[in-house]
Amino acid sequence: MHNLRGIRLAITSGSEPVQNFLRECFIEYSANVVLCGRLNMNFVAQLEDKITADVILVDMDNAYEEDDEAFDALLDRIDLPILFHEKTSVIKADPQQALFSAQEIEKLALKLSELVTPADERLEQMVVKSAEEPMVEQVVEELRAVHDVLQQDKSNNNLTVWVLGASIGGPEAVKRFLATVPAELPVAFVLAQHLGEGFVSLLANQLDHVSHFKVKEALAGDSLKQGEVLIVPVDHRMALDSSGGIEFIDEPWEGYYQPSINTVIDDVCTYYQQHCGVILFSGMGADGVQACQRFSQQHQGVVWAQSAETCVISSMPDSAREAELVSYSGTPEALAVKLTARYMGVTQPLLSEHEHNS
Repeated sequence: MHNLRGIRLAITSGSEPVQNFLRECFIEYSANVVLCGRLNMNFVAQLEDKITADVILVDMDNAYEEDDEAFDALLDRIDLPILFHEKTSVIKADPQQALFSAQEIEKLALKLSELVTPADERLEQMVVKSAEEPMVEQVVEELRAVHDVLQQDKSNNNLTVWVLGASIGGPEAVKRFLATVPAELPVAFVLAQHLGEGFVSLLANQLDHVSHFKVKEALAGDSLKQGEVLIVPVDHRMALDSSGGIEFIDEPWEGYYQPSINTVIDDVCTYYQQHCGVILFSGMGADGVQACQRFSQQHQGVVWAQSAETCVISSMPDSAREAELVSYSGTPEALAVKLTARYMGVTQPLLSEHEHNS
């Protein structure tokens, strides 16, 4: 049993039986459960003013539609690590059977412990774990050594575009990914990130500070350019016109999420076809998976995903893996290294082959 001694844990779930069950489980793991209840504004206020916690566990299996305000407040106002849990792969025949197996509790305990591990210890663990992976600096040096190969025609006809799809936990993962991608990479990115209205410009500014690429919110009339990241707007349905330019359509995004990752993948990959790829980062739900299936079937498209253990919540990339669409999984940094290495010395079409898992 993993020891959580000394860790101050806050638990929230829409189900009172699940609240009680999780509280008892983690008390047995020696955690100090300082707050346990439904996610509402009172829960958030207690974390702000009265309760001192080290980490928050959020049970996502119970609907939070009526608690959207509290959920947004939790993400915006509480500066604590949050572990989101969702049983996306489990079909429950009995709605009352919402409890967790011993293996699930042990896995949650391990993740909770990792979230509150001091930053210097986490960095040391990452270095040890990545010892056998190619170092980013070495890859960039090799990339620059073949710089002549990368002086391609930068017109839209030969541009390679990667769609980045992300939801909960996505901003931090994409930040780590873009901070590792070198400026010499001959690609453009389109980022479809589930966000609330008004946050796109803030996200663009944050990513632009760490990226070697120019990061900006997409505007009508823009075109995709090498060395740029365009963030898809939330309040406008974005599409590509016949020349590949950005246009806005007077209709809502399809589905529950805004923007729709499925729609963005369909639009971009239909236009760029074999000169396109998809990377799915941390997020809940399965937005993007249906479009990846079409992309894979029609163009043998390449789909990569963030590894489950490095996601805040992994149901979105996990759904693509379960559909056998993902040919490579890794940390955000490993995905950047993989992408960088992909373009070294390449003179033929870049995305024509269908890769195997590595």
